[in-house]
Amino acid sequence: MTNPIRHFFSTEAREGYVPNREMLSYATALAGQNMTYGLVSKWIFYFCTNILHMDPDKVGNITSISRVWDALNDPIVGVALDRRKYKPGQKLHPYLGKLPVVIGLLSALMFTNVGLKGGAAMVFFLVIYFAWDLVYSFQDTALWGTMALISPHSDERNRVSQWLNIGAGLGSSSVELIPLLMGVLGGMGLAESHQFILYGVIFGLCGELLSVLAAKTKERVDYVPEEKQSFMKDLADLRHNKIMILYLLAQLVSFFDGAVPWIYFFKYCVTLKIGAKEISGETVQFVFGILSNVLGIPAQFVSARVASLVGGMRNVIIIAKTGNIALRVIAYFVGYQSLGRFAVVTVVMSFASIFNNLVGIAGRTILCDSVDYAEYKTGKRTEGVCFSAQNFTNKMLDSIKLFVCGRILYALKFNGELSIEELRAASPVYFTAQWPVFMLLPALGSLMYLIPFLCIRYTKKQREEVERFLAEKHERAKEEGTDETDA
Repeated sequence: MTNPIRHFFSTEAREGYVPNREMLSYATALAGQNMTYGLVSKWIFYFCTNILHMDPDKVGNITSISRVWDALNDPIVGVALDRRKYKPGQKLHPYLGKLPVVIGLLSALMFTNVGLKGGAAMVFFLVIYFAWDLVYSFQDTALWGTMALISPHSDERNRVSQWLNIGAGLGSSSVELIPLLMGVLGGMGLAESHQFILYGVIFGLCGELLSVLAAKTKERVDYVPEEKQSFMKDLADLRHNKIMILYLLAQLVSFFDGAVPWIYFFKYCVTLKIGAKEISGETVQFVFGILSNVLGIPAQFVSARVASLVGGMRNVIIIAKTGNIALRVIAYFVGYQSLGRFAVVTVVMSFASIFNNLVGIAGRTILCDSVDYAEYKTGKRTEGVCFSAQNFTNKMLDSIKLFVCGRILYALKFNGELSIEELRAASPVYFTAQWPVFMLLPALGSLMYLIPFLCIRYTKKQREEVERFLAEKHERAKEEGTDETDA
């Protein structure tokens, strides 16, 4: 009988497949990277409004512009990665070992209040952010692009995507500790500006140091020498990858989903009483984040099996987005004003997390399929371009979300310098609007996502045809390379 622990950490696998120990290292690396990215994406707005005391509308505009720059450099990075000369098995690997240290240090510095005010604080923030983003773009494209190179088999990439999503989800979820830490450390008298220095080190620097483990992965897709073409032709070839275009467009138009960070609802609108004890909104957010994912986390372990039952990853996403819309509407009408109602909402959102967690796995699998599809259509493998396009879309999406967040908070007259009581007196509309903003805006985002996504047409039969064609192509290239060596 096989020892389950030894099997879990096994270094053996069939040719073209990934040993479990390597898979664990890769998933752990993604957990670390998502600790860092979760800190930046979820807390930079709050840091600017509540620690640096910037106007929310200005923060929305500035961070939105910075994310546009962030997004525009990604396609350039992707094409650069695809065009560089490399040895077999070394296309993306060189970017996985050293860059995380630089990114981690910049992440910690980004959440440090150095005492500057007004325009000087804004300039300092933008300089650090631009430097962080440029280095992060190379690492991020290489880290996710490796998923398309780690195995030539789509079924194995499904398994890889499943475990990477689990790792990434755990890393991102770890950032949900921050509201709890804010309550605990605030009760101990530690100022929030000092707390964020701590968060920058723990989640920013240490997270990136964990991501160094991705350097243990191997690229198993056979290297095929490709004819060089112009930079613009490489970009123009993207038009042939209809799967990628429609998938990324679906992500881009879903900007209402997660536009306003949870903290603006929980900190200002939520307090629960259990007996004589009053629970702060930050603590409630932490507990809600855990309990609302109770069902979503184990669901990730069976995503590949679910996909086979419903006819593929495309159908998984359609079912997931539809389910998310329905459950959020139900939760909205339940309400949150009492402990009982909030408990029901938490249960409903736990079921919604099943759908949300499956979307991430399915989406990355579809993106890997699009790399194969692009090679089938154009003769070139474009991991760099495809995954940089994914990063471009994510950052453009973040840019739009930050802009929308700024406009919403500005319209609701939010002021981060006011106490909860002062804000309630100054802007009653802020408090009445938060529940629909928190619960229904993401449902609208899911609905908008489905409009372009439903246009994707890539059947199981088509995928098998593409894989067969590429396997024959790579085998011919390997034989020709062997013949040249012998000669």
